[in-house]
Amino acid sequence: MGRMGKEFLLLLVTAAIAPASVVASAQDIAAIIDDCESCHGRGGASAWKDIPVIGGMSAFYLDAQLHAYQDGYRPCGEVEYPAGPERGLVGDMCEAVDGLDATQIAAIADYFAEQVFIVPDQQADRQLAEQGEELHERLCAKCHSEGGGLAFDDAGILAGQWRGYLQQSFRQFRAGERWQPEKMAPTVEQLDDRDVEALVEFYVTRAPVE
Repeated sequence: MGRMGKEFLLLLVTAAIAPASVVASAQDIAAIIDDCESCHGRGGASAWKDIPVIGGMSAFYLDAQLHAYQDGYRPCGEVEYPAGPERGLVGDMCEAVDGLDATQIAAIADYFAEQVFIVPDQQADRQLAEQGEELHERLCAKCHSEGGGLAFDDAGILAGQWRGYLQQSFRQFRAGERWQPEKMAPTVEQLDDRDVEALVEFYVTRAPVE
């Protein structure tokens, strides 16, 4: 989507959310989106293994995650900007969301939810993925339906996600650094390192449901 198309979409989003002021102007939101895409790639299609693909995720999930960063429920590890005008500089998600209001966050979430989830090209260990599928069906499928590939279950898209980001997420959950639903914690606690490797490999071999 070109810049003109992006600004037009964001104008519609912001106007729908708060028509009285076209709140955070389309130009302001577009600038914030450009900053997001410096890390997450155009349309949220990340080309970097430790930075998640976010295009195509549900607006509800994305909105909740941005608020989670603001409220300290997700750790904000430093990363180097891989592209854009700040390429080579170091930042983190806490800095990225600092000062954003609820309307801006909703507009960002809606924009990326309108994009297509682009599955990265990754090699996979099929045998290990089969073990992961069994674990997923037994432990995870109730909440992460369709092999973790359904955006509208609002649990985030796991299928086709970058391996590095999935590994990072599991480390954070297991270390208690990242908030997780109460019903999820007992499941995570029973996973050993090999289980995590298998689950990650299973998700890498999957693709989101269109």
